[in-house]
Amino acid sequence: MKNILLIVLLFFTLNIIQSQNLSTAPAGEAGLFGAAQGGSPMLNLVMMELRTNSNNRYIGETVGSPYSTENFIKTKIFYGDEPQGDFYVRYNALNSTIEIKKSNLPDEESKSLYPDKKIKIKYLNKELRFTTYINKKKETKNGYLSQIVDGPKYKLYHRLAVKYSEGKPAINSMVADIPSRFAHFEEYYYQKIGVDRIDYLPQKKGGFIKQFDKELRESIKIYLKEENINLDNEEDLITAFNHINSM
Repeated sequence: MKNILLIVLLFFTLNIIQSQNLSTAPAGEAGLFGAAQGGSPMLNLVMMELRTNSNNRYIGETVGSPYSTENFIKTKIFYGDEPQGDFYVRYNALNSTIEIKKSNLPDEESKSLYPDKKIKIKYLNKELRFTTYINKKKETKNGYLSQIVDGPKYKLYHRLAVKYSEGKPAINSMVADIPSRFAHFEEYYYQKIGVDRIDYLPQKKGGFIKQFDKELRESIKIYLKEENINLDNEEDLITAFNHINSM
């Protein structure tokens, strides 16, 4: 079996990180979890403990969740185009991490999948891949994006994100506490073919049009108006990108 899988399983600890050298991991489901249990001398692990008590810092009631789904979902994990087995996964959109289990048994501790740009995870109706991108603030970030349009001129990506707002205790007995809150939102990114970067895509019409080549902008503006394209709707956004790729 080819040693193609460079996966490190991360176990989250509260404050201690034990770091060792990495070597090539055995591919496949058995190799992945066997190595995590110390069964393979080929793979040294970066150990951390899963933050099961991370909610302790939240004040009172917490509204929402950092996860796109609370339950673990059975899915396939690929390294490149080669399947590595079926696993149970859950996406923590707040921290942009994939939590993984071999079974869905409640007493099995989940582990965090080491971010690797060759890993592909089928999750819900999209495919998650660890990617470098430029966010709305022009900052370079790493996280999971899903490619939803693969065109000859432009690619389109989706990102599920979560913002955490810390709650506040009531200032007196006449008012209630303000609960901590996880707010889910979506962002879109694009990449021009031949350009080695993925940029934030504004969804307001003016900002959207400015992302494209000058010779295309007037045609795009007319198309959006004539077809009544709603750039806040993912299906319409996909339709627009497919049209732009055909221009």
